[in-house]
Amino acid sequence: MVLTGSDCLMTRWNEIPLRRRRVGAVAGAATLVAALAWGTAGCSDDDQPKDLRDAASSVQSALDRAGDEFNDFRNGVDAAGDVKPGPVRIDSDGRATTEVTATNTGDSSADFLVQVEFRKPNNDIADTVVLNIKNVEPGKTGTGTARSNFDLNDNVTASVPRALRH
Repeated sequence: MVLTGSDCLMTRWNEIPLRRRRVGAVAGAATLVAALAWGTAGCSDDDQPKDLRDAASSVQSALDRAGDEFNDFRNGVDAAGDVKPGPVRIDSDGRATTEVTATNTGDSSADFLVQVEFRKPNNDIADTVVLNIKNVEPGKTGTGTARSNFDLNDNVTASVPRALRH
């Protein structure tokens, strides 16, 4: 029996152990991602990440800054359940924004320190910001606007992983 063209290729592919095929497919996918990142590097304006590594670094920096603000804070009460983000809108500069509402369930006027995460449809964090909502009277609500650090598309959602009432 003589094998020709695609028959030969398919037979050889099927003879490769499944584990090795998976490694090859993963390596191929990684190469594709790297090529796409390289091909899009430098295609955006100055305050946009220039490649995937810069984007990941930028998000990690935002998460670190948010963590520092919360870690440096003393005498706050967990208020994440009292703070809700609204729908995400894209402003005229391409940044994602959401109006955040904080309800003061305490018995005195309070300020809120709020972390807002903007998430992609696959639930990865696209950006995170921290805002302050000041002088909320007991039993009342206060609002503030969270604005992303980067241009984001309109498929992102907002969530509040941490909030402190103080």
